[in-house]
Amino acid sequence: MDNGTHYRTCHLCEAMCGVAIEVTNGQISSIKGDEDDPLSQGYICPKAVALQDLHNDPDRLRKPVRRTDTGWQEMEWDEAFDLVAHKLHQTRTEFGRNSIGVYLGNPNVHNHGSLVATLPFLRAIGSQNRFSATSNDQLPHMLASWRCSGIKSCSRFRISTTPTC
Repeated sequence: MDNGTHYRTCHLCEAMCGVAIEVTNGQISSIKGDEDDPLSQGYICPKAVALQDLHNDPDRLRKPVRRTDTGWQEMEWDEAFDLVAHKLHQTRTEFGRNSIGVYLGNPNVHNHGSLVATLPFLRAIGSQNRFSATSNDQLPHMLASWRCSGIKSCSRFRISTTPTC
C-alpha cells in the first residue's frame, strides 16, 4: 500500500461515510472521517475506525478460494473470474435464465463500484430471481406481525385467511 492519505468510502452501512486512511511505511496508521465528504462531513462511527482491524485480520481472505475435496484452495483472480463466468453460462444454458438467483443487499449496495456494475450484470444474467435483505428478512417479519396481530401497517398483504397466531 502506498504511503500517504487515501480517500475512500466506508461501505459497512447505508451512510457510506467518507474516510481518510493514512498509510505510513505500507501500514494503516489511522482512519479518520473525511472532512471534505459532502455527506458525512468528517463524521465516522466506530465501524469505520474498525476497518483497520478488518484489513489486518489474519483470517481475512486475500485471494479467491474454491472448495475442493480436501478443503479450501486459493486461486488467482483471473482464474476465479473465468470459473464464475463459465459456471454462470453453463447453469443458464442448461437450466434457463431463472435458474440463477441474485442477492442484493449489505454491503454490495453500499459500494460505488458495485452500483455501477450491478445493472449491466443483472441484465446480462436475465434472471427474475432477485433477493434482498427486505425479501429475506423484513417482509417475513411484517407478514408474521400481520398474521399474529393484524397490524394495519401491513394490510397491503392480500391474504385470504383471517389473521391468527
